[in-house]
Formats: sequence, structure tokens, C-alpha cells
Amino acid sequence: MTSLLNNVLNAMEQVVLEVVDSNAGTFRLIEGDSDWVSELFPNANHQKIFAIDDNIPFLQDFLIDARLIWHDKKNGRVRSGFWTEVVANNKELHLEAIAIKQEIYTLLIISNQTEEFIFRQNTMQSARELLLHNDRLVEQNEYLHTRLLDILSKPSGQNDILVALTKAIENAGFAVLIADNNLSTIIANTAAVNLFEQDKLLSNEQTTPMDVIVQLLKNQLPEYERIISTKSSWDGELCWISPPSTLKWLKVALYPVLDELNEVKNWIVFANDISNIKYLVQRNEQLALQDMLTELPNRIAFWQTLEKQIKSNTPFYLLYVDINDFRRHNEFYGHDEGDKLLVEISGRIKSTIKESDFIARVGGDEFAIILNNVDNQEWCEKVVERIIGCTRKGFETRKSGSFHISLSIGAASFPHDAQSVEELMKFVDLSAYNGKQAKANSLQFYSQSMKDASRQLIETENELRLAIKNNEFELFLQPIVDLERHSIVKAESLIRWNHPTKGQIHPEVFIPIAEKSGLIIIIGKWVIDTACKMAEKLNAMGHQVKISLNLSPSQVFDENLFPHLHACVKQYKIDPALLELEITEGVLVDDYAITEKLLNKVRAIGMSVAIDDFGTGYSSLAYLKKLPLDFLKIDQSFVKDIVNDDNDKAIVRAVIAMAHNLNLGVIAEGVETEEQLNFLSNNACNSVQGYLFSEPVDFKSFIALLEKQKR
Repeated sequence: MTSLLNNVLNAMEQVVLEVVDSNAGTFRLIEGDSDWVSELFPNANHQKIFAIDDNIPFLQDFLIDARLIWHDKKNGRVRSGFWTEVVANNKELHLEAIAIKQEIYTLLIISNQTEEFIFRQNTMQSARELLLHNDRLVEQNEYLHTRLLDILSKPSGQNDILVALTKAIENAGFAVLIADNNLSTIIANTAAVNLFEQDKLLSNEQTTPMDVIVQLLKNQLPEYERIISTKSSWDGELCWISPPSTLKWLKVALYPVLDELNEVKNWIVFANDISNIKYLVQRNEQLALQDMLTELPNRIAFWQTLEKQIKSNTPFYLLYVDINDFRRHNEFYGHDEGDKLLVEISGRIKSTIKESDFIARVGGDEFAIILNNVDNQEWCEKVVERIIGCTRKGFETRKSGSFHISLSIGAASFPHDAQSVEELMKFVDLSAYNGKQAKANSLQFYSQSMKDASRQLIETENELRLAIKNNEFELFLQPIVDLERHSIVKAESLIRWNHPTKGQIHPEVFIPIAEKSGLIIIIGKWVIDTACKMAEKLNAMGHQVKISLNLSPSQVFDENLFPHLHACVKQYKIDPALLELEITEGVLVDDYAITEKLLNKVRAIGMSVAIDDFGTGYSSLAYLKKLPLDFLKIDQSFVKDIVNDDNDKAIVRAVIAMAHNLNLGVIAEGVETEEQLNFLSNNACNSVQGYLFSEPVDFKSFIALLEKQKR
């Protein structure tokens, strides 16, 4: 390196660091010795090794992505995007980092973009650039959102959490507020205070920034009640007339922080003043009413059109179209691909509706459509069929081939369902949300029964939460009999809810609600704890009986499942071979890699694994061959007519033969007659369970069954 290069880098406000140990986060300063470098890295001297520590959290987060580039065999680079650091004397540095892998060199280049930042702040860009920037405001705070969730989820003391939160949010370039479950402010950064600063002489009562935001949400967002009651996140624009008469436009994002009971513990709120952007585009009527990404009408234009449509008193249907799992798509493929998807899907939908219909982009991944002159449900269904049909062709990405999406569509009619803009929007939003739970293409028409069902869902969720707190659950066991030994060798654990007023409730009633609400995780932990206690007691009594545990998809994908399972095995000092996990075929298809990793871990400590309800899901011989499995359970739907139905006979014979060829044991469910038992026994089925032997029973009754077979 030459002094000339050093001078050039200083002139360009850049520093070059060589990676010494990417995992440890240590570097060597190669060139660049501007004053800001020593302010940012006080331990960095020329050619000396130093570490990037927790004082620069944004850069530490970026190093996670950088390591992927540095460890890759191919040349490549990745940018961090802009971030701000406050150094000595409250001096602000506006920085960007680039990680580079070039042949044998792994480098980190950091640029001081302060002059560029100031220039951008002091000069307005074109209206289109500003509007696109507006669309990306929420994207820029996603990393902070993740960091805050991590802090709030850790079981630290209250003072420790407040210190960590203050440090994380204070240097953010936008307003950040942390609130409790009642939306009362716990902490707000300086940017939030400055954004909502009011003339105290003109204000009779003191209002907080959170008070302002909540009031704006209530007044301007028909979805507000649904967002709060269903603990959903939201981002969008709000208009605020601040005292005495200043109009401000705010870009706001609202995120819930949930505890293990799926109750809101905190709310995270981001807000940014985008008034300059709004004032600029108001000079151009077309730009003011246009979404600059898709070039469709925006939410304001849609609202105006919907009001005119209602005033005309002509019947129509309103559709609310939501892309399922769009956030996950963004995280997996990147925001550029997400933007590309929005542009393409908007074009496809527009091509399926009439020119007289009206489509607008009203949210991040949400579209609203007014179907003019459609006054019956049958015609509306035909239009929706075309809309869903246009998504069946895959969407191409620049790197990873094609993928498919699904839509949740809510529908409401004017004047039958509602007579106002606010009610129509509230109803179609609720309809789309109900359909979204299935994560598949769906159309939901608004009805009073849907509203009642939604209310019932919330009530049941609240009752489930009380059931967890009041220990209203009980674990039953259904014996599994080995046909060769003619004895109970295993039992499937089945949860029951002893409701204080409704009596005993079976899992098929409440488990789907627990799955949707997220309560399945804590209920699943209770089942694991209880099953381990039972295994400990049975073992102490001399009964070597294995207990099988059913896992829901959410549990399989919960990173804390295995640590909890392993901890319970150690706590109760039981042999892991006395436990078995049961998963369904659908879980394998949802995410094979995650499932394989979990099953390898449980097999490594000695537990066995079974595939439950085989034949009812997405059967795949490849999965059965590759995954670490021990047993296959034939679903009771095939056993039910096994004596009289030749097709069921052939299926069961084939499944048993295939399983044995793969060295898997076979368990048949739902055995109720001697004829069914004889067929299964004659065809080499290993084990059976069903009412012929016993229905699911409580722990005391199960012990009685074990004692009885000893005699």
C-alpha cells in the first residue's frame, strides 16, 4: 500500500480493513487514517489487530451477512446500507460498510457518507425518488425491530431492559417508542420527543407521542380494532394536524411483542415525518394519488373513489386482496424481489378485471378492488376465480428460479353489508383476515356469522389462556399393544381440557385455536413436562412403557423445543428411550430441513420417532427413506373398512410391506373389532391401538390396565 492510496482513501472518506478472524470479529487496519476512523475504532492502529465490539451494534449485525460472503468460495460483495453512529462530543457519523471477497482477500470497507447525507438532507430529490424512499422507510427499521424483540424477550431485570432499550433506540434516525400492553409509553427516544413537540402555551393538557399516534390510528384506520384484538402488526401513513395548525404526514409502523401465553407484553412503534415528500407530490395531482412502485392508485385515491361510488348509490362489491406470507417472502428472497412481485401481481390482477372496475394498492402487500355493476355473489365469485387463477403461474426470481404465492380475499357488498366507507373497509379486512389463517387461496364473504365466529375465537383464546394459568389440562393415555408379545408396550398421550363450566373438551376442538393463537407452544411444553413425570412414575413402578408425544407444526419449528425436551429428560432422570415423538406428513413438506435437524437431535439422545396419520397428508417415499424414523402409524380411516373394502386392504398391505422394507415398525390406529385385528395380525402389523383394547384413559386408570395384564 502506498501513501498515495492512503491519501486517496482519506479524500474519499474511506477506510480499508482486512479480515483477520471473521468469526471472532477481528480486523487489521490496512489504509485510511482520517480522524473519524480513530473516533469510530479507538483501538485501531495501522497493521494492528483489533475487534469490533458491542458498541457498534449495527455493524455487528451486518457482520453476520458479511461472513457468508467471506466464507464463500466465489468472489462477491454485500452492502450494509446507511447507518448512523454517535461518537465523542455527540458527533454523528453517517456510514456505509461493504464486505468484499476477492480471490484470497477478505476485506471490509467503511465509507463516511456524512457529506452525502447532509447533501441529501438539504436537497430535495425528484418526487418519484422520494416516494420510493417513502415506501422503504419500514424496511430501514426492520433490523432495529428484530433487535428490540430480542431485548424484550430476554428474562432480564426491568432496569437492565430499560438500559438496553435506551442504548438501542437513542441513535435511531426516526421516532421509536416502546409501550406496555395498554399502549402507555415506557420509553421514547429523542427523535420521538422532537417529532411530536408541541407548543405548550397553546395546549391545555399534556399529551404524549403515543397518545397522538393511538388517536390517529383510531380515527383513520378502520382496521384498528382488528389489529389490536388479534395482536397484528401494521404499517402505513397517518395525517396529523399538530397544534396550533401544522399538518404533518407520518409513516408509522406498529409491532406487538408477545409472551409465551400469546398476550401482548409490549408494543413497538416507529414513526417518521414524511411531510416534505407529501408536500412535494401535492404539486402534481397524478403523483399525489399514485403508488409509485406499482403505478396503481394509492390508498388516498382509493378512499376518494370509494366515497364517490357510495354517493352514486349503485350496488357494487368491494374486494380486499392480501398476499399470504409476503413478509417471509421478503426475508427469503430480498426486498428487491418483493417489489418485483408486487409490480407483477398488480399487473396480473388488473388484467383480469374490467376497465370500469377500480384497483388500488392500499397497503404494503394489500390491494382493494371495486367491482362496478356487480350486485350478486355468484358474479363476484367468478371474478375472484379469475384473480386467483392469474397467480397459479409461478413468479420468477433473478436467482432462485420460480415460486408460487397464495391470496386471501375478503368481500363485502354495498349496500347489503354496509353503507359507509369505514364499515365496508372494516368488513372486507375482517373477511380477508379470517381467510388468511389457512395460508392458502381463499375467498371469504362478510357475514354476521363470521363476525360472531371471530368474536368466539377471541373468547376461546382467552379461556385457553386462563386454562393454562389455572392448570385445567389433563393428559390421558391410550394403550398401544404389541401383537407379538400381546402386551401394552407404549401409550399415546392425548390432552384433555377440563373446562370449569363446559366440562371435558377434546383436543380437536381447542388445539386448532391454540395453533392459530400461538398458545400451542406453552401447551406443548406442559404436555412434555407431564409426560416426563408420568414416565418417571411408571418406571419407578416397574413398568417399561414408552409414551408418545404428538407435535404440532408450530412446535417442530420452535427452536426452543429440543432444549426444553432435553432439559425435562434430565430433570426427571428418565431414559430417553421411554419417549417417542409423533409428527404428521404435512410437517415434512412444510420444511424438511428443520424437521430433519430436530429428528436427528432426538434420535441422538435415544428417543424414537413415528410418522402419524400416514396416508392422509403429502406422502413421500423420499422423506421416509431419508429421515431418521422408527415407526409408521396407519391412519384409522384405512383401518375402519379394512374387512370389507378391497382397496383399503390393498393399501394397508402395501404400507406394511413398504415400512418393513425400510426397517420401520407399523402401528395401526382405530382398531375396534376382532376382524380388523385378525387382518392386521395376519399381515404382519407390529402394534395396534383402538377402542377394542381401550379408549384414552387417565393416568390412574392406565396404571390399572398395566397391573391387570400382569395377572
